[in-house]
Amino acid sequence: MVSGAWGNRWFAATVGAFYDWAMQRQWVADGYLRLIVGDDALGLLGAMDAVAVMPDGSSILDVPCGGGITLRRLCPGQRVRYVAADISPAMLTRARRYAGAGGNATVEFVECDVTGMPFGDGEFDLVVCFSGLHCLPDPAAAVRELARCVRPGGRVIADVALHGQLRRCDAFMTFGRRFGVFGPPATLSEAWGWFTDAGLTTTTQHRAGALVYIDAKRPAQATNS
Repeated sequence: MVSGAWGNRWFAATVGAFYDWAMQRQWVADGYLRLIVGDDALGLLGAMDAVAVMPDGSSILDVPCGGGITLRRLCPGQRVRYVAADISPAMLTRARRYAGAGGNATVEFVECDVTGMPFGDGEFDLVVCFSGLHCLPDPAAAVRELARCVRPGGRVIADVALHGQLRRCDAFMTFGRRFGVFGPPATLSEAWGWFTDAGLTTTTQHRAGALVYIDAKRPAQATNS
């Protein structure tokens, strides 16, 4: 079960809204992320650009979608099925507001817990999970669910704030755990294990400061000879 903090309307209206506001202004996002995780916004936004290169007809799952930060990386006129999922009704409202203003009328919004999503096995070509896994009480369960929802040969891309990489990030997350904001601390090997144990083949796309970006693929099904 995802921490109740992220589904709380007050939390979404304060912390969630600030994060959404900051990530729309690169100079603010750069300062905020450098302070907390030791990396600027280019790493995170660059990883999010994976949605922008998906070909027409693709299906994309973005969870947790928050206020639609990754949704904003879609290209104008891109014809994909985009499902934005989040446990917070307030953040989904923010994402819907952006989708309406940005013309992304085909976006679907789903309120759900990332550890138990109402999607079929192999339903998506790409699953992205940004600023989410290190906030969950059971990130391994969430990665298993992400792996279930991606098709054979499809990709799962996520970032994780690692323990033991940056003292100020460790302190920030320790403080946040008191309020149910972050999940248990994880090292690189532990985070890597979430993906391999879920049956995904992983590569490290980018590592900077306390963040690691993991690009994983669900192996294609073997064909009979």
